[in-house]
Amino acid sequence: MARVSDTFPRQYARTQRFTLGEPRNVTASPDGLRAAFLRSKAGDDPVNCLWTQDLVGGAERLVADPRVLLAGGSSGDLDDTGDLDDTGGDPDELPAEERARRERMREGAGGITAYATDLAATVAAFTLAGRLFVAGLVSATARELVVDGPVFDPHPDPLAHRV
Repeated sequence: MARVSDTFPRQYARTQRFTLGEPRNVTASPDGLRAAFLRSKAGDDPVNCLWTQDLVGGAERLVADPRVLLAGGSSGDLDDTGDLDDTGGDPDELPAEERARRERMREGAGGITAYATDLAATVAAFTLAGRLFVAGLVSATARELVVDGPVFDPHPDPLAHRV
């Protein structure tokens, strides 16, 4: 990750104050079997993914990767190198509420920046580029739910029957 010629200010800026690659927004399941969290794949990757960790065995699983989920989206979701841009989608496509939330939280990372779970922490809901996605935290699968209009701050109901 770090290059010998990198100065502290460059490393500090590239890693967004050394926060990239660190787990955040951790949710433990009530049964104590798993934890869900957001983290980028590396210390200099600005795109957060949704992960789970088996609290008994310790294994981590990637549940939702924004690059994969948005790959079938519009060309605005990918930059010229084929990578997701830093905002998790075209910033012009983000709902105004989401842009304001990111500004309030001083959110510098992209990808999945927030998620909500049901009571049992088996299902998570989140947005990418104003689109609604749900993920099974036990099955480690994610998919888009097509809805009219942009989505902001989705939450599954306590029993995970609706979002």
